[in-house]
Amino acid sequence: MALAIASIPVLTGDVAEKFERQAQETYEAYIHRNEEERKTAKAQYEQGMRMVQNILAKAKLKVK
Repeated sequence: MALAIASIPVLTGDVAEKFERQAQETYEAYIHRNEEERKTAKAQYEQGMRMVQNILAKAKLKVK
């Protein structure tokens, strides 16, 4: 028996414009970060990666 195809949500109107504006602002902030913000982001990323590696090690999975 065939399954119904789920519809794909599409943003339109004001919601789409708001989303696009927020996405653009976030991107602009990202590319214009100062050195301190870059260091903070790098530290957070590295902390997250250590956490993932610890979880995988406890699950006896290896990171390639």
